[in-house]
Amino acid sequence: MKEAEDQEQGRKLLTAVERILADTDSLIALSTLQQEKARLKGLPDEDATRDAAALEVVRHFSNRSAISGGLAALPGIVPGAGTMVAALGGTLADMCFMLKFEVEMALVLSHLYGYDITHEHERQLAFLLASVSTYDAKRERDRSTVADLAETQGIAFWKYAPREASKVLVGVMTKIALLSVSKGLLRALPLVGIAVGSSMNKVLTNRVGERCMGELKKRRELAPPRSAKPPKTAKTPKKAPAKAAKAPAKPRTRKSGAA
Repeated sequence: MKEAEDQEQGRKLLTAVERILADTDSLIALSTLQQEKARLKGLPDEDATRDAAALEVVRHFSNRSAISGGLAALPGIVPGAGTMVAALGGTLADMCFMLKFEVEMALVLSHLYGYDITHEHERQLAFLLASVSTYDAKRERDRSTVADLAETQGIAFWKYAPREASKVLVGVMTKIALLSVSKGLLRALPLVGIAVGSSMNKVLTNRVGERCMGELKKRRELAPPRSAKPPKTAKTPKKAPAKAAKAPAKPRTRKSGAA
Protein backbone atom coordinates (compact mmCIF):
# COMPACT_ATOMS: atom_id res chain seq x y z
CA MET A 1 0.00 0.00 0.00
CA LYS A 2 2.80 2.40 0.95
CA GLU A 3 4.68 1.55 -2.24
CA ALA A 4 1.61 2.31 -4.38
CA GLU A 5 1.19 5.69 -2.65
CA ASP A 6 4.85 6.53 -3.22
CA GLN A 7 4.59 5.65 -6.91
CA GLU A 8 1.49 7.81 -7.22
CA GLN A 9 3.50 10.70 -5.78
CA GLY A 10 6.20 10.06 -8.39
CA ARG A 11 3.60 10.11 -11.19
CA LYS A 12 2.13 13.37 -9.91
CA LEU A 13 5.58 14.96 -9.83
CA LEU A 14 6.26 13.73 -13.36
CA THR A 15 2.96 15.16 -14.63
CA ALA A 16 3.54 18.49 -12.87
CA VAL A 17 6.99 18.90 -14.43
CA GLU A 18 5.73 17.96 -17.90
CA ARG A 19 3.03 20.65 -17.73
CA ILE A 20 5.45 23.51 -17.04
CA LEU A 21 8.22 22.62 -19.49
CA ALA A 22 9.17 25.27 -22.04
CA ASP A 23 8.15 24.57 -25.64
CA THR A 24 10.58 22.68 -27.85
CA ASP A 25 11.12 25.54 -30.32
CA SER A 26 12.43 27.86 -27.62
CA LEU A 27 14.81 25.16 -26.33
CA ILE A 28 16.15 24.54 -29.84
CA ALA A 29 16.58 28.31 -30.28
CA LEU A 30 18.63 28.46 -27.05
CA SER A 31 20.80 25.56 -28.22
CA THR A 32 21.42 27.27 -31.58
CA LEU A 33 22.21 30.61 -29.91
CA GLN A 34 24.78 29.13 -27.54
CA GLN A 35 26.38 27.19 -30.37
CA GLU A 36 26.70 30.34 -32.49
CA LYS A 37 28.26 32.24 -29.56
CA ALA A 38 30.74 29.40 -28.98
CA ARG A 39 31.76 29.44 -32.67
CA LEU A 40 32.75 33.10 -32.34
CA LYS A 41 35.46 32.05 -29.85
CA GLY A 42 37.41 30.39 -32.65
CA LEU A 43 37.96 27.11 -30.83
CA PRO A 44 40.13 24.46 -32.52
CA ASP A 45 37.39 22.01 -33.56
CA GLU A 46 33.67 21.27 -33.50
CA ASP A 47 33.89 19.11 -30.36
CA ALA A 48 35.50 21.95 -28.37
CA THR A 49 32.87 24.37 -29.68
CA ARG A 50 30.06 22.02 -28.66
CA ASP A 51 31.48 21.54 -25.16
CA ALA A 52 31.88 25.30 -24.67
CA ALA A 53 28.26 25.85 -25.70
CA ALA A 54 27.16 23.03 -23.37
CA LEU A 55 28.92 24.65 -20.38
CA GLU A 56 27.08 27.91 -21.10
CA VAL A 57 23.78 26.00 -21.21
CA VAL A 58 24.53 24.45 -17.80
CA ARG A 59 25.37 27.89 -16.37
CA HIS A 60 22.15 29.35 -17.83
CA PHE A 61 19.92 26.76 -16.18
CA SER A 62 21.83 26.56 -12.88
CA ASN A 63 21.28 30.32 -12.43
CA ARG A 64 17.54 29.89 -12.97
CA SER A 65 17.45 26.94 -10.61
CA ALA A 66 19.20 29.07 -7.95
CA ILE A 67 16.57 31.80 -8.31
CA SER A 68 13.72 29.31 -7.93
CA GLY A 69 15.39 27.84 -4.82
CA GLY A 70 15.58 31.26 -3.16
CA LEU A 71 11.99 32.14 -4.04
CA ALA A 72 10.69 28.82 -2.69
CA ALA A 73 12.17 29.63 0.73
CA LEU A 74 10.62 33.13 0.97
CA PRO A 75 7.56 32.03 3.01
CA GLY A 76 9.97 30.97 5.79
CA ILE A 77 10.39 34.66 6.68
CA VAL A 78 6.86 34.62 8.13
CA PRO A 79 6.89 32.81 11.52
CA GLY A 80 4.56 29.89 12.18
CA ALA A 81 2.47 29.13 9.11
CA GLY A 82 5.12 30.51 6.76
CA THR A 83 7.67 28.09 8.18
CA MET A 84 5.36 25.14 7.54
CA VAL A 85 4.67 26.30 3.96
CA ALA A 86 8.41 26.64 3.29
CA ALA A 87 9.15 23.21 4.78
CA LEU A 88 6.40 21.32 2.96
CA GLY A 89 4.75 23.26 0.13
CA GLY A 90 7.90 25.23 -0.69
CA THR A 91 10.02 22.09 -0.88
CA LEU A 92 7.59 20.39 -3.27
CA ALA A 93 7.25 23.51 -5.44
CA ASP A 94 11.01 24.04 -5.54
CA MET A 95 11.61 20.40 -6.44
CA CYS A 96 9.13 20.69 -9.31
CA PHE A 97 10.70 23.88 -10.72
CA MET A 98 14.24 22.60 -10.26
CA LEU A 99 13.37 19.46 -12.20
CA LYS A 100 11.75 21.63 -14.88
CA PHE A 101 15.02 23.51 -15.40
CA GLU A 102 17.07 20.32 -15.31
CA VAL A 103 14.87 18.53 -17.85
CA GLU A 104 14.97 21.59 -20.12
CA MET A 105 18.76 21.62 -19.70
CA ALA A 106 18.96 17.94 -20.67
CA LEU A 107 16.80 18.63 -23.74
CA VAL A 108 18.97 21.56 -24.86
CA LEU A 109 22.15 19.52 -24.29
CA SER A 110 20.68 16.59 -26.23
CA HIS A 111 20.01 18.93 -29.16
CA LEU A 112 23.54 20.36 -28.90
CA TYR A 113 25.01 16.87 -29.09
CA GLY A 114 23.01 16.14 -32.23
CA TYR A 115 19.79 14.39 -31.13
CA ASP A 116 16.34 15.30 -32.43
CA ILE A 117 14.34 16.52 -29.42
CA THR A 118 11.22 17.05 -31.53
CA HIS A 119 10.91 13.25 -31.47
CA GLU A 120 8.82 12.08 -28.50
CA HIS A 121 11.13 9.21 -27.59
CA GLU A 122 14.16 11.53 -27.51
CA ARG A 123 12.26 13.86 -25.18
CA GLN A 124 11.49 10.90 -22.90
CA LEU A 125 15.16 9.87 -22.85
CA ALA A 126 16.22 13.44 -22.00
CA PHE A 127 13.67 13.42 -19.16
CA LEU A 128 15.09 10.12 -17.92
CA LEU A 129 18.67 11.38 -18.19
CA ALA A 130 17.83 14.50 -16.18
CA SER A 131 15.95 12.55 -13.49
CA VAL A 132 18.64 9.90 -12.90
CA SER A 133 21.34 12.59 -12.90
CA THR A 134 19.31 14.58 -10.35
CA TYR A 135 18.89 11.50 -8.18
CA ASP A 136 22.64 10.80 -8.30
CA ALA A 137 23.49 14.43 -7.50
CA LYS A 138 21.07 14.54 -4.56
CA ARG A 139 22.55 11.36 -3.10
CA GLU A 140 26.08 12.54 -3.95
CA ARG A 141 26.85 9.23 -5.59
CA ASP A 142 30.09 8.71 -7.46
CA ARG A 143 28.70 5.83 -9.44
CA SER A 144 26.16 6.70 -12.10
CA THR A 145 22.63 5.31 -11.93
CA VAL A 146 22.75 5.30 -15.74
CA ALA A 147 25.52 2.69 -15.50
CA ASP A 148 23.50 0.72 -12.93
CA LEU A 149 20.45 0.74 -15.20
CA ALA A 150 22.53 -0.43 -18.15
CA GLU A 151 23.91 -3.34 -16.13
CA THR A 152 20.48 -4.27 -14.76
CA GLN A 153 18.72 -4.20 -18.14
CA GLY A 154 21.68 -5.42 -20.15
CA ILE A 155 21.43 -2.47 -22.56
CA ALA A 156 22.32 1.22 -22.51
CA PHE A 157 19.50 3.45 -21.24
CA TRP A 158 19.17 5.28 -24.58
CA LYS A 159 18.22 1.97 -26.21
CA TYR A 160 15.23 1.51 -23.91
CA ALA A 161 11.86 1.00 -25.55
CA PRO A 162 9.32 3.74 -24.67
CA ARG A 163 7.51 1.47 -22.20
CA GLU A 164 10.73 0.54 -20.37
CA ALA A 165 11.86 4.18 -20.22
CA SER A 166 8.47 5.26 -18.85
CA LYS A 167 8.54 2.61 -16.11
CA VAL A 168 12.08 3.51 -14.99
CA LEU A 169 11.23 7.23 -15.11
CA VAL A 170 8.30 6.87 -12.71
CA GLY A 171 10.48 4.83 -10.33
CA VAL A 172 13.27 7.44 -10.31
CA MET A 173 10.82 10.34 -9.89
CA THR A 174 9.32 8.54 -6.88
CA LYS A 175 12.77 8.26 -5.28
CA ILE A 176 13.49 11.95 -5.98
CA ALA A 177 10.19 13.01 -4.37
CA LEU A 178 10.88 11.00 -1.21
CA LEU A 179 14.48 12.14 -1.00
CA SER A 180 13.61 15.82 -1.50
CA VAL A 181 10.91 15.91 1.18
CA SER A 182 13.26 14.31 3.71
CA LYS A 183 15.90 17.01 3.05
CA GLY A 184 13.61 20.03 2.94
CA LEU A 185 13.70 21.18 6.57
CA LEU A 186 16.65 23.55 6.18
CA ARG A 187 14.57 25.69 3.82
CA ALA A 188 12.16 26.46 6.66
CA LEU A 189 14.75 28.51 8.57
CA PRO A 190 14.08 32.27 8.09
CA LEU A 191 16.62 34.02 5.80
CA VAL A 192 19.03 31.08 6.08
CA GLY A 193 16.58 29.02 4.04
CA ILE A 194 16.77 31.50 1.12
CA ALA A 195 20.56 31.30 0.94
CA VAL A 196 20.55 27.53 1.43
CA GLY A 197 17.83 26.95 -1.17
CA SER A 198 19.54 29.15 -3.76
CA SER A 199 23.06 27.78 -3.32
CA MET A 200 21.93 24.14 -3.05
CA ASN A 201 19.94 24.40 -6.26
CA LYS A 202 22.80 26.01 -8.19
CA VAL A 203 25.33 23.38 -7.08
CA LEU A 204 22.90 20.54 -7.71
CA THR A 205 21.94 21.71 -11.20
CA ASN A 206 25.61 22.19 -12.08
CA ARG A 207 26.29 18.59 -11.05
CA VAL A 208 23.32 17.38 -13.07
CA GLY A 209 24.56 19.32 -16.11
CA GLU A 210 28.04 17.82 -15.85
CA ARG A 211 26.60 14.32 -15.58
CA CYS A 212 24.31 14.92 -18.58
CA MET A 213 27.25 16.16 -20.65
CA GLY A 214 29.30 13.09 -19.73
CA GLU A 215 26.53 10.66 -20.65
CA LEU A 216 25.75 12.44 -23.92
CA LYS A 217 29.42 12.32 -24.93
CA LYS A 218 29.43 8.56 -24.27
CA ARG A 219 26.21 8.17 -26.21
CA ARG A 220 27.61 10.16 -29.13
CA GLU A 221 30.63 7.83 -29.26
CA LEU A 222 28.64 4.59 -28.99
CA ALA A 223 25.45 5.59 -30.83
CA PRO A 224 26.19 8.66 -32.98
CA PRO A 225 23.18 10.73 -34.06
CA ARG A 226 22.22 10.74 -37.71
CA SER A 227 23.39 14.34 -38.00
CA ALA A 228 26.92 13.43 -36.85
CA LYS A 229 29.55 13.68 -39.57
CA PRO A 230 31.68 10.57 -40.13
CA PRO A 231 35.28 10.92 -39.00
CA LYS A 232 37.59 12.34 -41.64
CA THR A 233 40.00 9.88 -43.19
CA ALA A 234 43.29 10.84 -44.74
CA LYS A 235 42.89 11.24 -48.46
CA THR A 236 45.32 9.33 -50.63
CA PRO A 237 46.76 11.53 -53.34
CA LYS A 238 45.31 10.72 -56.72
CA LYS A 239 47.80 9.67 -59.35
CA ALA A 240 47.77 11.73 -62.48
CA PRO A 241 46.51 9.63 -65.38
CA ALA A 242 49.27 8.53 -67.70
CA LYS A 243 49.32 10.41 -70.95
CA ALA A 244 48.40 8.27 -73.90
CA ALA A 245 51.23 7.79 -76.35
CA LYS A 246 50.69 9.67 -79.56
CA ALA A 247 50.11 7.54 -82.59
CA PRO A 248 52.85 7.96 -85.20
CA ALA A 249 51.91 10.41 -87.89
CA LYS A 250 50.86 8.84 -91.17
CA PRO A 251 53.22 9.62 -94.02
CA ARG A 252 51.69 12.01 -96.50
CA THR A 253 51.18 10.61 -99.95
CA ARG A 254 51.67 12.94 -102.87
CA LYS A 255 48.71 13.15 -105.16
CA SER A 256 49.58 12.47 -108.75
CA GLY A 257 48.61 15.16 -111.19
CA ALA A 258 46.29 14.60 -114.13
CA ALA A 259 47.95 13.04 -117.13
